[in-house]
Amino acid sequence: MPVNILVGVLSVVVALVLYSMGAWGAFRAKGVARKHAILLWVGFFFDVLATTMMALQIGGFEKSLHTVIALLAMAGMLAAAVFGTWALKKADAALSATVARWVLAPWALWAFVFVWGMAARGSQRVGG
Repeated sequence: MPVNILVGVLSVVVALVLYSMGAWGAFRAKGVARKHAILLWVGFFFDVLATTMMALQIGGFEKSLHTVIALLAMAGMLAAAVFGTWALKKADAALSATVARWVLAPWALWAFVFVWGMAARGSQRVGG
């Protein structure tokens, strides 16, 4: 298996775990805490790393519905991290609660694209 794909697949799994912990943690707490924002930011880092590695392997971004929705989901997770951090910096409990309520929407889209990608392309990436 090419190193770019190995790093990409491992990174996207790490992103899924971190995004899940951050999004569900904030949702269950009914507010974004520092640990949730950190999890979202580190998850975003691994998401970008995974996307970069996979794009490098295929020579750029594939023009597909999967790619468009994946980038939209990534932007949603970035928005959750940005607004969660903003709420913490401003000590704005109302904004924190709002982010905690809607963070599961981009997370669900991201998780859907993750499953879609693994189901449709996972075996191709690992040589199956």
